[in-house]
Amino acid sequence: MKTLRIELRKEKRTGVVPVLLVVGLLGAVYAFVNFLVRKETLLGLPLSPMDVLLTQLYGMLMILNLFGIVVATCLVYNMEFKGNAIKKMYTLPTSVPGMYGAKFLILTAAFLVAVALENLALFKIGMSDLPAGTFEPDTLVSFAAYSFITSMPVLSFMLLVASRFENMWIPLGVGVAGFLSGMALASSDASFLLLHPFIVMLKPAVAMSARPDPLVTLFAILETCLFLGIGLWLAKTRHFE
Repeated sequence: MKTLRIELRKEKRTGVVPVLLVVGLLGAVYAFVNFLVRKETLLGLPLSPMDVLLTQLYGMLMILNLFGIVVATCLVYNMEFKGNAIKKMYTLPTSVPGMYGAKFLILTAAFLVAVALENLALFKIGMSDLPAGTFEPDTLVSFAAYSFITSMPVLSFMLLVASRFENMWIPLGVGVAGFLSGMALASSDASFLLLHPFIVMLKPAVAMSARPDPLVTLFAILETCLFLGIGLWLAKTRHFE
């Protein structure tokens, strides 16, 4: 808890929490405006109203979330490398893996709030604009959880990358490359491509159904645990010249 409190004070200076909250607010505004402008067109698609609400609006929300995660994970470690602060951490009576875990928890909590804001907007749209009797709150909650879980591999992977490179442009480049390669391959049905964390995050956006895919969910959970475990282990064993 002490490490978490210290990290919370540090993150006030990095701006990572406001970044993710702004992403959530922008996503909520986008959902309202997009559905307002394209309501008739969207509801005219050969899909159920709930599939329209969730799958057709989520694409841009996912892009906002992805780049919010990339920027936040880069910022969260950028301060640690200034003035060789991260090197000094290893000489202090503090747990560097604990610091890494605290950063992960803070980013996860802030991202969860962002996802909640976006889905509150979708809830409002569903209640007021979908045809009577077609809005299904359970489906919305299920898809919200699905979209959050499938985003976590990217968050854990980008935090791992950001913790290894002092130059912030390297993790930023990795994030952009991951997004572009994910976009190119996300529509493929090949299961082995789910090893790519960005493709896992993109899967809910390219699907035509709001029903969660159990295989994608499984890969998301396993990859999140894997990248987090690697990050904690490297934080413990890292040595500096």
